[in-house]
Amino acid sequence: MWCLTCNALSDAPLCSGCRKKLASLSYAQLYEHRCPTCGTPVLDTAYGCDFCQDALLSYGVYDGILEQLITSYKHAGNVQAAWQLATLFEPLVRKFGSPILIPIPSSISGKRNLGFDHMALVTAILCRRLHLSSVRLLAQQRHDLYTLLTRKQRQQTNNLILKKKALKNMQAYFQDGTHNFLILDDIFTTGNTCRRARELIQTTGDVSVGVCILARA
Repeated sequence: MWCLTCNALSDAPLCSGCRKKLASLSYAQLYEHRCPTCGTPVLDTAYGCDFCQDALLSYGVYDGILEQLITSYKHAGNVQAAWQLATLFEPLVRKFGSPILIPIPSSISGKRNLGFDHMALVTAILCRRLHLSSVRLLAQQRHDLYTLLTRKQRQQTNNLILKKKALKNMQAYFQDGTHNFLILDDIFTTGNTCRRARELIQTTGDVSVGVCILARA
């Protein structure tokens, strides 16, 4: 096979050189310090831990090989990259125990261009590998003027809503009271989308909601 990022002949989705470059972008290698409570990589113990404080985990920096993988999948439809991205998610998701996975939905235009929801596919792969359940609870509502907004305005605008049919299916999980929920997304910029998703889910009841992302921009 060929390496997903450099097109070199490889016996794995990423050649050894690209695997090393990808690992070098991970917080596990970038950060020397570890949270004394949970062991999560942190820039400095004085700043606190995102996992302990906000139930948030991320793989690494949105740059280089990681940016290339996400971009080729999210914008160019390189479906093979979905399995590699799911692999990066696996150790992060395991840290939350056995959560119910909730993917952030693709934008309406993104789904139309690709023909599928890119985070839903990664979530399905994770569910199969880790024997977890998922619910596509969130949807993007149409915003007719969205394409006319500036980049800053888009970052401040959020079109997420709860899907009524999916919400009915969630009632059993809510009533059980033993489940925690985990939002999955690819890129964390302002954090606006993940915050909105968490707020929406928590309006349904007193539930634990974590956030797991691949890259921070």
